[in-house]
Amino acid sequence: MSGIFKSENIDKDFTKFQAKLAESGKLLHLIDVKNKPFLKKYHRLTYLIALFEGKLEENFKEDNKFLFLNELLSDLLSNCSLIFIGFYHPSLIITRRLIENFYNHIYYFDHPVEFELLNLGRNDYTPMHELKLYFDSHPLIKAIEDKNTKIFNDQLFHHYQELCRTVHTKGEIFMGLAKNLEEVKSQFDVSRHINTINISILSIVYLLYKFHRSLSFTNVEKNLISNTFTKTLRSPLLS
Repeated sequence: MSGIFKSENIDKDFTKFQAKLAESGKLLHLIDVKNKPFLKKYHRLTYLIALFEGKLEENFKEDNKFLFLNELLSDLLSNCSLIFIGFYHPSLIITRRLIENFYNHIYYFDHPVEFELLNLGRNDYTPMHELKLYFDSHPLIKAIEDKNTKIFNDQLFHHYQELCRTVHTKGEIFMGLAKNLEEVKSQFDVSRHINTINISILSIVYLLYKFHRSLSFTNVEKNLISNTFTKTLRSPLLS
């Protein structure tokens, strides 16, 4: 793993994470008692995405196996800065993008030829609902018969659809309506916003663990992953 995500001591990494966030610019929203628990969960989930990406990069040389997950991690780091600087609508847009990068990771993991064509400039677009169904119907997922994978996949895609309403400006409530540069930054419920993102990243972590069951994790790493979920989900996750 790279950057601040180098230690199995996740609390130590969170301290560094806060410090780096504070360096990213003048914060409109301070890291306070109310939103710190949500930020800490966000950091933990980002840490886990970095863990998956690092494992894949260690095990595979082909870019199609890990590059979209690398970009998802980049989106999470950028999004955190956007939130605390006060860019609400750009944060919604990049949240949508990180969900797309998850689905692209799943698809291109098995499609090196299509990945190469993509890099050569092919402008084909596969609708996200097709990639969502691709995950559900993937032999690795169908073989485990875990109902939670469909539940988490459905939740994730539902969030994606909601975010599309902002991207495509589907009504007044999805508009920024800024008249000057100062109004681009806005006051909003940071805790609620981060929690909504956390729910989707939690879904992604569960789905990644099920999809990449061939990866080897230490006992500490397994505990970090499983303890992120409620007790009722830990057993089906690890089974």
